Amino acid sequence: MKKVWGQVKGLKANQLQRLEKLYRRKVPPEYLITPELSKDIALLSFEMQRQMGLLIDRAGKVACVLVGDPQGIFIPELSAYRLNPGRLR
Repeated sequence: MKKVWGQVKGLKANQLQRLEKLYRRKVPPEYLITPELSKDIALLSFEMQRQMGLLIDRAGKVACVLVGDPQGIFIPELSAYRLNPGRLR
């Protein structure tokens, strides 16, 4: 299973398992994020009282699950992703 990045200390085992399961989710190409996935993220974030985020690649796979604190999240180094003028990051 892929690693959940960020402030995972103090999370319940159930919450950590649910975060890890997000890596199995896939987003169809016509969406930035599906309504179901955004609802699941919002519920998890509210339950944990922490901000969280996902990095989703162009294929719609969840590449990274990020967990922060109540004030924000830290995005890890993205050097594995190409960077050209005009690209979003």
